[in-house]
Amino acid sequence: MAFFRLIPNLTIMAPKDFKELEEMLEFAVNLNKPVIIRYPRGGEDELKIETHEKIEFGKAEILKEGNDLSIIGIGKTVAKALKIANKIEEKENKTVEVINARFLKPIDKQTIKESIEKTKNIITIEDGTIINGLATAIQEIIIENNLQGVKIKNYAYPDKFIKHGEVKELEKIYGLDEDSIINEIISEGEVYEEITTIK
Repeated sequence: MAFFRLIPNLTIMAPKDFKELEEMLEFAVNLNKPVIIRYPRGGEDELKIETHEKIEFGKAEILKEGNDLSIIGIGKTVAKALKIANKIEEKENKTVEVINARFLKPIDKQTIKESIEKTKNIITIEDGTIINGLATAIQEIIIENNLQGVKIKNYAYPDKFIKHGEVKELEKIYGLDEDSIINEIISEGEVYEEITTIK
């Protein structure tokens, strides 16, 4: 997705589960413009997500509202974001907002901006490269809107050639599995890097 984000006039989507994949295919057929749908290797998560809002062009989906932390996922990482949010709320006195970005391009700047302004603490999770994917898109929103005092932590694959292996094995190696993310957030407390806005 990061590669295709460079190309003008493309719509880039990733579904959170099989049902949303069906809806995105139908949406893409009727959009009458170039569309890329990225569906992940390994199928959908065992967590069954009941919420499926109608897909609107460039519109994200808020799956859970909260005030202390925003977790933004795309594709298969949305289910992981929900599970992480629930565990954080069980262990910490915090409420967590979970956003299914749905579109990497065009990204829903307004919905994400409002969530960032509300919680000031952002986590992004994606099963792609750290460069030019969801993490970059969210940081661009922060900088474009000159949002102050925002802390962000991005979970994605590093800018290097990734080993071959089972998806769960690779996630564990690169700290992208559910347990690694939760342990880092809870055990270290302030794990976010503050964004310095460009004036």
